[in-house]
Amino acid sequence: MLFFIGFWLIADFIPPPSPAESPGQVAVRFREHANQIRFGLLLTLYAGTLTVPWVAAVSVQLKRIEGQFSPLTYAQLGLGVLLPLEFVVPIYFWQTAAFRSERSPEIVQTLNDLGWLPFTGLVYTIVAQAIVIGIAILADRREKPIFPRWSGYLSIWAALLFCPAGFDVFFKDGPLAWNGLIAWWVLVVAFFLWLIVLSVVLLGAIRRQEEEGQANRAEAVSQQ
Repeated sequence: MLFFIGFWLIADFIPPPSPAESPGQVAVRFREHANQIRFGLLLTLYAGTLTVPWVAAVSVQLKRIEGQFSPLTYAQLGLGVLLPLEFVVPIYFWQTAAFRSERSPEIVQTLNDLGWLPFTGLVYTIVAQAIVIGIAILADRREKPIFPRWSGYLSIWAALLFCPAGFDVFFKDGPLAWNGLIAWWVLVVAFFLWLIVLSVVLLGAIRRQEEEGQANRAEAVSQQ
């Protein structure tokens, strides 16, 4: 929610501007809406940091699946903590464009490109993370798995849907441009659906873990 408030309602970056905009058009937008953009992007940065507790909670549950030696758990953790950095870097290119919006239009356009291209196209770590989570979930062979098996398949399918956005460096218009149907809309919908659905099953896994812990403590007390 905080992401959409900052990025969409305040900064007005949804829908994204066209990569085909002229330097003058880009410069005018940053010049006329500099403070609005800066404040909206500040909220977006805080939203990005909220992924860290989520990644940590997923890691705890994946470790329950893998046990003592947990390569997938640590791979997921390492990939997941990169996500806030992938928010910070492109957003600060936009912040730099807004900070001195009186620069030449070509410089403002370059900073804008440096923001949008990685913001939509830097999907490599999230693709790997989603695949790792999916594999770990599907590897759970216990009678009552920690995550439902369908969520593992969902994670892998989400990773596949993220991939095409990486081609935004080749296109200034069309579905694979950074504002296009595939590179932007499919990416955003797939990412937030994946995040929301996994959050729901994650909360269920945490609740069952707590119930198991209470049952084990009660059993230990009864045996004393």
